[in-house]
Amino acid sequence: MLKLSASPMNNVGASVETCNLCGYKEFTDIVRKDGYRLVRCQNCRLLFVSNPPSEVQRAHLYSFESGYHAVLDMDPAASAFHECEASLNLRLLRKYVNSGRLLDVGCSTGIFLGAALASGWSGQGLEYSPDSSKIAREAHGLDVQTGELRPDTYAPSSFDVVTFWDVIEHLPDPRGTLTLVIDILAPGGLLLLKTPNADGLYPRLALRLARQLGFWGHAEPPGHLYQFSVESLTKLAQQSGFEVVAVHHQRIPISYSFGSVGQWFRSFKWAAYCAMFVPLAWLGPFVRQGDDQVLVVRKPG
Repeated sequence: MLKLSASPMNNVGASVETCNLCGYKEFTDIVRKDGYRLVRCQNCRLLFVSNPPSEVQRAHLYSFESGYHAVLDMDPAASAFHECEASLNLRLLRKYVNSGRLLDVGCSTGIFLGAALASGWSGQGLEYSPDSSKIAREAHGLDVQTGELRPDTYAPSSFDVVTFWDVIEHLPDPRGTLTLVIDILAPGGLLLLKTPNADGLYPRLALRLARQLGFWGHAEPPGHLYQFSVESLTKLAQQSGFEVVAVHHQRIPISYSFGSVGQWFRSFKWAAYCAMFVPLAWLGPFVRQGDDQVLVVRKPG
């Protein structure tokens, strides 16, 4: 997960008129952040950005010009962080299957994909950012396409496993995308969806104070267009035809959500915020309310 910055008033796209999960048209305003409106569907309670960036602005967000992944391969600390994440993700995947044909959607510069290939998988990647996918191909020699998943991108039943590591929340049409994923998976194939959990202990309790504070730290528009809970992500997968195998509660790194310990004291208000919510973020996974989740689902058959 990398934080993105944007000029929200430039090239903002059309307002969302229907919920991506249930099709309902009535929303409740939750909080504004960086010029973007987060709303909740009054029917299924999905949280999402109702005034997302335009396609022009979205393309800029995922370019090196905007700072996206630009120093990933040159910054040892950033590389080490993402290599550790890739190792943890691969370890989780191997709890369910150890080899096969893998597609990593949103593969970035290919750190996870490279680790999977090194451990015996055959695989390909798909990456929206032309800059990141170019590094994956030219610097790491990986089979990575540039773009988004479309009906003709891959043949039916091409893969045994598809992974979305911190990707589904970035997509303009999560439901439409998963209907394509189930087609390219072989019968019995697995889909792993990792994404922040809006109903985790920290995000859920922090949201209660969001209106008073004018701030909800968990949400990250315009990169994150959707804030899924375990319930809403499960519904999304089931509506697309998947069967749920397991839910893993995890923790977004504390330093990612709150900064380093030294940064906790940059102001009295931020110190108070950290004192209140850092313990909850740490505790979340132990009570199955982590602020990060991995949903493992299977194509029937």
